[in-house]
Amino acid sequence: MKPNIIVVGKSGSGKSSSLRNLNPETTAVLNTERKQLPFKGASKFKNVPIPDLNTFNAAFKGAVESKDIETIVIESFTSLVEMIYREADIRFKGFDVWSFYNKEIDRILNMSKNTDKHIIYLAIDGAYDSEDGVQERFVAVDGNRWKKRVEKEFVVCLFTDNHYSNDKTSYRFRTQSQGKDSAKSPMEMFDSLYIENDLAQVIEKCNEYYS
Repeated sequence: MKPNIIVVGKSGSGKSSSLRNLNPETTAVLNTERKQLPFKGASKFKNVPIPDLNTFNAAFKGAVESKDIETIVIESFTSLVEMIYREADIRFKGFDVWSFYNKEIDRILNMSKNTDKHIIYLAIDGAYDSEDGVQERFVAVDGNRWKKRVEKEFVVCLFTDNHYSNDKTSYRFRTQSQGKDSAKSPMEMFDSLYIENDLAQVIEKCNEYYS
């Protein structure tokens, strides 16, 4: 069983480009966004377009069971939960819509835990008010059941936190929270608060940490 990873941040902050150094031969990208990956060599990846929930379920099950796949990327959790809601709205009415929605998210996240493969989710963040009125950043999700709770299903939650200097952008991840978001990682897994946005390096660190 490997530690699941979620990468959180606004659009254009480097989440998708962080896949660039993963091994394309052993990585399956379940592309619920159905858009091209934004880096050179992206065409080498097993990039599976996902138009609906049934396709996702079949592709996810196939990737989990495949002997050739070591890393599964869901690009993105944000569009996946939108897909789940659309399916729920078609099949159910009233409270049953949210019941299906909540259970389906729970089922998929539990499936992600019960495998020896690395599962990586990319997600958009949203602003939520805390009890004292301070805005905090969490994975954006509709409904109350998963509000501020998605991150608890993950061992590693990295937030994009880019640095801008001299008209250049350094794309990076933050490995721990600074009090206003849900970034986290196991104690001493990473050497610093900020790391390069390179998921191949993140997986390497995870493997070293738990070996």
